[in-house]
Amino acid sequence: MEYSTVWRRRLALLSLALLVCSGCLTVSPTVSPQSSDPTVFANVSTTDHWGTSSIDASVTLTPTATTERGVTKVGVISESGESFYTTTVDTGQTDVSVVLPTNQTAQIYAVNTVNGTVVARQNVTVGGSTYP
Repeated sequence: MEYSTVWRRRLALLSLALLVCSGCLTVSPTVSPQSSDPTVFANVSTTDHWGTSSIDASVTLTPTATTERGVTKVGVISESGESFYTTTVDTGQTDVSVVLPTNQTAQIYAVNTVNGTVVARQNVTVGGSTYP
């Protein structure tokens, strides 16, 4: 059996196992920002090619988000209102990796943990082609 054929079969079996074990498969996911605070959030995007219940995304903060606005944490809330993901942010950091739920609108929020305030919110819709 040819080497590439073996790998294609393994990839197909892995994809099938993921589909059976985790529900729907989202292919070519997209992240569409809605309302935002341009003083904190510059961009939200993904380079993932597929995901089941979530995808990896990149949030770009403005250069002043951590220095002037005091952002020290970025989190994600799912459409149902549940906390989905949180991560800390260092002073001067502008690229933050987050995890977003697929096929729903989620809210990314930035927090100043020193004074306990939500500095900004960014609603995003994660879509793509979904296969049961």
